Amino acid sequence: MERRDRIVTCLHDQLPADFAAAAPLIRAVGPQFTGLAAVCLPHYVATYGLNEWALSMDLLAELTRFSSAEFAIRPFLVREPAATSQQMWRWTQSPDADVRRLASEGMRPRLPWGIRLTQFIDDPLPVLAVLKQLITDESPYVQKSVANNLNDISKDHPELVVTFAQRYWNQTSQTNWMLTRGLRTLFKQGNPAVLALQGYALTAKEQVRSIQFTPAHQLAQIGQTTRLRYQFRSTAATELPLYLGYRVHYVRQRGATTTKDFFLKRVTLAAGAELTGEVTIPWRQLTTRHLYAGEHVIELLVNTQPIAASRVILTEA
Repeated sequence: MERRDRIVTCLHDQLPADFAAAAPLIRAVGPQFTGLAAVCLPHYVATYGLNEWALSMDLLAELTRFSSAEFAIRPFLVREPAATSQQMWRWTQSPDADVRRLASEGMRPRLPWGIRLTQFIDDPLPVLAVLKQLITDESPYVQKSVANNLNDISKDHPELVVTFAQRYWNQTSQTNWMLTRGLRTLFKQGNPAVLALQGYALTAKEQVRSIQFTPAHQLAQIGQTTRLRYQFRSTAATELPLYLGYRVHYVRQRGATTTKDFFLKRVTLAAGAELTGEVTIPWRQLTTRHLYAGEHVIELLVNTQPIAASRVILTEA
């Protein structure tokens, strides 16, 4: 960020002080830069173009094709929320997928490394109005943004996102992909409406018996791998849709634990059928998660609900 800001300051020293005079020059060089190197150009607009709203909107729509204006649009949403939100809605109609993505990504309430849009955290309805226009978009680039935007909103307004998903579920296969990704946090939390929407029931855990979930070895060193075998049988009289996963209770530095859920597979179990399989857990250090020695609990999950647990003692290598 410091490097970007320094480049923008240097650009301003070389360009005309009047933004309207500098804008054509920025537009002309835009196609010559791509990726991260081009982020400085939209940021120039966000820094020096706030008083030239219409010109800045036009310029950001052009520059986002070569980089992304998702960060640069946010100061305009803070300063002119109504007008800029309307502009985002208009961008949803663009034939350019980069511009349509900007309409969604730029309005994400909790965009990583971006300005928090507290007005949309409090009231996400303007964002949902934009996402409504993109819910059948055929561009994977746009679809991923819509899904992440919905996931952002679900953290503060789960009921609104569930209602939105119920309204548009099954419109297209792309729509279902976006909604499934957008509901991922609520799914992991075991939200009954979200599970039901995707064909899963919280009560499935009551319809499995003869459960076994055992590790090949109860001791493991950091750097090694643990394998756990699972087996259970359905007692349902009809097919039983299952979303199978596992939850690891990682030991923290001072003895407390933190959990993380992992997906195994989706399967529809026939009436009375048995399911067997294996969970593999690599105990390796990651930059995002440091492992500590101690007793780690691993739970087998059916439709986000634990049905069995095992323990593995992790030791230093």
